[in-house]
Amino acid sequence: MYMELLKLLKNKNLYISAACLLLLVIGAVVLGVKDYRENVELFERIYHHNPNVSALASPHLEWVGLGGFRFNVLSSLYYFLFPLLLSIPLVDSIDRERKSGNVHYQLTRMGRGAYYRRKFVFSYISAFFLFLLPLVLGVVLVNLLTNHWDYSSFSQAYRQLVKGTLPLPDNSFDGVKKSLFSSLLELSPYWYVLAYYVIGGLFAGGYVCLGLAFSLFLKNRYLITLMPQIIYMVCWAALTITNQLAWDPFNFLIPSQPVEGLSYWKIVIVFVLQLLIAVGVFSYGVKKSEDVL
Repeated sequence: MYMELLKLLKNKNLYISAACLLLLVIGAVVLGVKDYRENVELFERIYHHNPNVSALASPHLEWVGLGGFRFNVLSSLYYFLFPLLLSIPLVDSIDRERKSGNVHYQLTRMGRGAYYRRKFVFSYISAFFLFLLPLVLGVVLVNLLTNHWDYSSFSQAYRQLVKGTLPLPDNSFDGVKKSLFSSLLELSPYWYVLAYYVIGGLFAGGYVCLGLAFSLFLKNRYLITLMPQIIYMVCWAALTITNQLAWDPFNFLIPSQPVEGLSYWKIVIVFVLQLLIAVGVFSYGVKKSEDVL
């Protein structure tokens, strides 16, 4: 794994990918904090007599993926483009080593099974953290720019909102209630967003490993890099056309929960299918591989 990490760190595409992810996060944070400050001023004028509103109008809503007060195009772009941006430094690693002749050298050192297992596991773990770390930075940036770190007042107000005991002037905040992981939001927005970011990281690893698996069959480097994004978008288009939005990863990975009908078991089923397909295609590709000792 150490050698794989060194090779990844020497890959200039890693820094291109990381820079794109960070730019999306930073841009989303800047837009979100701007919207937050404008809306806080508006709420203070309209609901100045109601402290419950200020508790629910929390800056954590501007963390990437949480939805915010207005539509944040950069936040959505992060969740729309992450399969491609994560693929750039990772999915063609076997293809590059084949073309350089390094695969034959590696197979003599560790054996066929060990080499390919290491590639699969390392790609999965790398994609997980490459997806997760920019989002964690986004949380820190929002908190720094709003000077807000303690969200216990929001959690207390949210618990009352869920129970129906929170006095509010209208139903403007009904959308704050979540159907999934609501109990975590009652504890703290940190736990809620961590659950979503970790799930997103698990799916990110799966998409990259799907691309890695197809790289054993494809020869075109650009098609190999695009394959995870193609799979992601084909699923999005098919499930949108058939009105099965709650099964679409683009919809259930976003913490804002933009569609109805979401459920834990749908996420689990899609995740298991994704991983099984990735492992199956990869295993078949390894068996059919032309690499020899």
